[in-house]
Amino acid sequence: MPISSTQAFVLGSIPLKEQDKLIHLLSIDRGILKAIAPGALKSKNRFGALLELFTEGHFFYYWNEEKELITISKGEILTSFFNLISKPENIFYFYLIAEIILKTIPYNLRDTRIFRLVRSILAAREKGTDLGLLLLYFQIWILRIEGMMFNPGICYNCFTKNIETAWVKTNFRGILCNRCKTNDKHCLTGPELKYIKWTTSNPPENPCSWISDINQKKMNRIFLKKIEYHGECSFKSKQYLPLFE
Repeated sequence: MPISSTQAFVLGSIPLKEQDKLIHLLSIDRGILKAIAPGALKSKNRFGALLELFTEGHFFYYWNEEKELITISKGEILTSFFNLISKPENIFYFYLIAEIILKTIPYNLRDTRIFRLVRSILAAREKGTDLGLLLLYFQIWILRIEGMMFNPGICYNCFTKNIETAWVKTNFRGILCNRCKTNDKHCLTGPELKYIKWTTSNPPENPCSWISDINQKKMNRIFLKKIEYHGECSFKSKQYLPLFE
């Protein structure tokens, strides 16, 4: 079998057989990969902390074009985020971020924006950026990458521009102005619409000016529902976050 390597983040792992683990990797060049880590459940194994959630590593692996799974032979840690991820106030946010990626992004989608998005979210949290704002930024960008993000500056129905108050369509495919809304219940204010546009050209670690202008709890709920609606899925991790109570 050919040998290759990639730089990747660990998105999760589960036991496989008696001694192995099934690993999901977000690679920089090949998107999401499903991998076997032989012997990873042994008390003494060659992987150590490499397989912790959101560890950034350089992975060497065997692969076969006829098989979906790759086999990790070895690897090295490039950046460990264990001390950050394992904090009680952080862990379930990052579980949710990993779950969103795994349930919405197709395997082998070669889009480096996803890898760079994860790295920027981790770096911003290390600098102390609010977790609710980071999750919101992440969700907006995942929708944008998947081509499911609506235009925050135009009514879906009458094409009115520069809307001050918008209502998210029941099917989450666009926003409506006050004249076009019917029984749509999710509302976005002018500053919240401007925040969505702001994310297109600004990094996540600089959102301080928005903290008092937007309702991040409401917006996180709306966009997670949008992701679940389009992806026809539900996220288990959200039940552990006060944002979604």
